Amino acid sequence: MSESWPQVLEAVKNRRRFTWILLSQNTHVLHYNGTTLSLSARSPGVCDNLIDSGSSAVLAEALAEVLGSQPAVELVVEGQAPVALTSATPASSATELRVSVAVTTSGASTEPAEGLPPALHLVLAQTAFLMHEQGNNQAAALLADVEDVELVPGNRFGDWQDAVLIVPPYLVARFTQDVTAAIQPVFEHVAGRHGLEIGGVTAAPALPDIGDNWRQILQERLAKGAASNQASRTRAKGVAPGLSREGFVFDSREEVLVYEALKRAQAALPQDSTLSVFPLPMGRVGVGNAWTPDFLITAAGRVGIIEVDGPHHRKRFGADTTRDRHWRNSGILHIERILVEETSSDSDLDVLVRQFLTRLREYR
Repeated sequence: MSESWPQVLEAVKNRRRFTWILLSQNTHVLHYNGTTLSLSARSPGVCDNLIDSGSSAVLAEALAEVLGSQPAVELVVEGQAPVALTSATPASSATELRVSVAVTTSGASTEPAEGLPPALHLVLAQTAFLMHEQGNNQAAALLADVEDVELVPGNRFGDWQDAVLIVPPYLVARFTQDVTAAIQPVFEHVAGRHGLEIGGVTAAPALPDIGDNWRQILQERLAKGAASNQASRTRAKGVAPGLSREGFVFDSREEVLVYEALKRAQAALPQDSTLSVFPLPMGRVGVGNAWTPDFLITAAGRVGIIEVDGPHHRKRFGADTTRDRHWRNSGILHIERILVEETSSDSDLDVLVRQFLTRLREYR
């Protein structure tokens, strides 16, 4: 099983990133006898998270994919009284998740196994779930796309440590001051529960993967120019799962939802009087501003723009108003701003899109 476990983890990752983080960062294989898989877990909290989050079903599917069978799964945690939790479904038809908590003998070591990763990824996962439970789905979704967490000295004396969330470069801007201010106290609290003292939380771009031929690759890119339009976005590496559709790359899940709503409106129109959708096109506006609207829409000989505004736009009202004025001075009169809160319901979003298209077609 030790040889197959990396494949199982990869199958888990393809299904649910949260389950993959819990398993890859906090468990390792003890033994497998053909019917029961025993995993060593770092703490009872890991067991609770695997069970409460429904991760057993994800692991069951991954095991069935890799092994062709669904063995019982046993989690072993040292230093606690024995606890047994069994699935109501027979193990022969579905994976049975059992938590077996072993009592440490007097001569056994209580030190964590060598090579076990730090608890930072568990802190990240639990923080994301708490943000979701508190109703801050924007922060939870952003945390789900964090690739790694690094600790850096909080000051030059090293009195405390700050957590740096490593994210794809295009997502850094979405970790605004408001977003990080909401994440920080929750992250600090969860870290403290795991014995980690965190003084602050920031976001930083993941470093690019480069090889020995990096100079040649960079020269080729420089020769093509530095435009950041959709064409180059689709060639970029590290696109977050769920943020691409049909070759287009988006900056947020809310933009994906608006794109799907525009597609529904497009499908409902006759072929000889439909609309075109241009996600994140870059253009030269006015006297030379290089801007990228979230969506450029054309219909009935008219052109309009849809912007998907997150909470950070509440402090940018003046800047957004100025930008809208430049759009209008450049010939784009119809500008719709949809708040991220308005994307939670497909039916409400469909109404907003229909109203925008009606104004685009009927009013100058």
